[in-house]
Amino acid sequence: MVEQHSPRQTLCTFCGVVDQVTITPNDKVRGTGSMGVCVKGAHYFQKHLGSDPREVARFTSPMLRSPYGWERVSWDYAIDMAADTILADRQEFGRDSLGFYGVGQMTLESLWVAKKFFQGHLGTNNICSNAEQCLANNAGGHELVFGNEGPFSSYDDYRHAEAIFFYGHNPAINHPTVFQRYVRQNRAAVKVVVDPRRTDTVEQLLRDNPENIHLPVRSGGDVLLNCVIARYLVDHRAWDRGYVARHADPALADEFLRFIGTGPFGLDEAVPRLTPTGMPVVEMRERIVRAAELWRRDRVVTTSSVGINQTVGSAGVASILNLHLLTGHIGEPGRGHVRMAGQSNASAELALGYSGRLLPFRMRIAEERDRTEMAAIWELPPWRINPEPGLPVASFATSDRLRTLFVFGTNPARNFPNLRRWREKMMDLCIVYVDSYYNPEILEYADIVLPCRTKHETAGIFLNGERRLQFMEPVEEPAFEAWSDVRIVCEVARRVAARLEEDARPSAGGDARLTVAEVDDLVADGNRDIDPAALDKAFSYPTDDFGEPLSEYVWNEVQAASRGFYNEFVDGTGAPITLDQIRAGEGVQWAGERRYQPSGEGPLSSAVRRAERRAATFFVPPPERLLPFQERNRGGFVLITGRGVMGDKAKRHNVAMFNSSTATGADDWPDENSVYVNDADAARLGVTSGARVGLRNEIGAIECRAEVSPDVPAGHLYLTFHPDKADTHPNFLTSSDNIDPHTWQPLLKDTRVDLVVGGGQP
Repeated sequence: MVEQHSPRQTLCTFCGVVDQVTITPNDKVRGTGSMGVCVKGAHYFQKHLGSDPREVARFTSPMLRSPYGWERVSWDYAIDMAADTILADRQEFGRDSLGFYGVGQMTLESLWVAKKFFQGHLGTNNICSNAEQCLANNAGGHELVFGNEGPFSSYDDYRHAEAIFFYGHNPAINHPTVFQRYVRQNRAAVKVVVDPRRTDTVEQLLRDNPENIHLPVRSGGDVLLNCVIARYLVDHRAWDRGYVARHADPALADEFLRFIGTGPFGLDEAVPRLTPTGMPVVEMRERIVRAAELWRRDRVVTTSSVGINQTVGSAGVASILNLHLLTGHIGEPGRGHVRMAGQSNASAELALGYSGRLLPFRMRIAEERDRTEMAAIWELPPWRINPEPGLPVASFATSDRLRTLFVFGTNPARNFPNLRRWREKMMDLCIVYVDSYYNPEILEYADIVLPCRTKHETAGIFLNGERRLQFMEPVEEPAFEAWSDVRIVCEVARRVAARLEEDARPSAGGDARLTVAEVDDLVADGNRDIDPAALDKAFSYPTDDFGEPLSEYVWNEVQAASRGFYNEFVDGTGAPITLDQIRAGEGVQWAGERRYQPSGEGPLSSAVRRAERRAATFFVPPPERLLPFQERNRGGFVLITGRGVMGDKAKRHNVAMFNSSTATGADDWPDENSVYVNDADAARLGVTSGARVGLRNEIGAIECRAEVSPDVPAGHLYLTFHPDKADTHPNFLTSSDNIDPHTWQPLLKDTRVDLVVGGGQP
């Protein structure tokens, strides 16, 4: 039971920072961790704590779509329907007909049991999450250079740094507690913001210190910029030869140095390509030189976020890490690359392999050794893990594989690329929707609704952007019939097992070796590949008095499974991290403060398995990643997207409760979003603030108001991805085909559009 007459400690999980908060007996929110709580996180608690669930649009019971509309049903009936749907579609259409799409605010425990159920026991690799759309390329960049996905720095490194670089990151709006308490408080450090737009972060940092630097490079120019900086450092002997010799693969180091030395990366040839229209080239050159000189300092920290992840992808992140490797700024206080995530458990999604090509702990589906090892961890025969890769999330809209999709805590009716086509596809799917809050968009497509507990009613583990594991305690009793995500997955799994037991047909679960074709035959023959006894056992965790699986048992399973992997959940001494450690204070970082120890002559890092030590590898980018988008667009505009609006309205909308969860509520949405146009482009086209304009390309079209702003560079447009009542969303214009080759993350910010004055859609 939650004691509401005394202070209650929990987590603010609005974004990927994740920090401790205390709820007072009168439901006031106090930041009690090292970073405090921002207005966005506080707004969530203040809106929902102690509120009547009906006033905040909570689901109050399971629901089933019928010819007469939505009908309330019992949990027992709803679980029956979900289990029967799984078995029927799986038998008729195969394992790949099932899919799972989760939100980065699920607990680590729920992410684990969902992965084990869908990938391990049901045999589908169509398992994706929001992290594949926002953070996967951060992991991809780390894998390209260091062989693993985990970041090697912490927020505290901002305090020790002498120079801080932000790539495609607007922390003043997106991560304000870290920005205010860590970044701005380090007044001695020079800050560099690489962003085509003059963001709130740029404004605040230039007010703090005019010596801070804004590099408004053209969209798509990040990799080229980093190659220019690398060339400058090499030409001016400002790189660490000894460090590179000790820790980098020598052949790839030589290849990278030749590439940098002979490529078009000199200041004279590259700076004009990076300079936005209207800015003097000489001014951009001066800023780039100043930024490059900062790498001579002893302690440099970089940060990348969605801006670069969705623009030039894993190649962009790898190009940043090249600079760290070239200069030796790795693995010591004030040296390294900090991951900033938009979602509180996106890092857990990465660690647990939420992608159609991955197994937990970043093992590869394509590798037989990895499948065999993961099957043993899950106590399954090796053939049970499907060797065929799943779908990229971007391909959900265009594939004929999917028949049933489980959606947990997010709104794919808005956050998928090629949105118009995806919405058409959803009409043909059976969608089992698990969430706390009523959302009119996704309910147009859902067939079964299962109400889950909200974040302030849930107990569970979160892994934030600096690899810190913390425990979220419930601070309010759950409303009505809400269950946790963990319980919902376990109940569906056990009901599937019960259905198969009722069928009384022998399974082939004990066979040691079966081919893919033989497994498919068993699936078609009544799902006989599934061992119902093993399935029931796998999801029969001890529960509390209310039937909720206990976190301790799920966590112990995860921790034991992680042993031997790079993502091994151990503390700085190498001892297994316990739930008691996670619950204490501000939790614990896996493997202590840092994973990288740069001293000595041995390999710098390890790959998927800890024992597989390896040298770091410089990444040589492909030619297509060296082209700013305007060079290949041949007219039109580059569409920039982001969180929040610009100008005075930002003071209102940027602090509103909005993230990829659905807790905002449609009543809080603005009537219509606006597209922001550079003042020179507006004058050329005859666009004025408030005018109706249309945006269109080969994917789709939208119509909205225009706002004129000098903070958007010429040749670019800016449109927020906040929801609005007019359904003005950039994903009507984004492609499902343009994905990162290493991670499959959609490159949503690599989008070309035409602007039509006066509106009108094709």
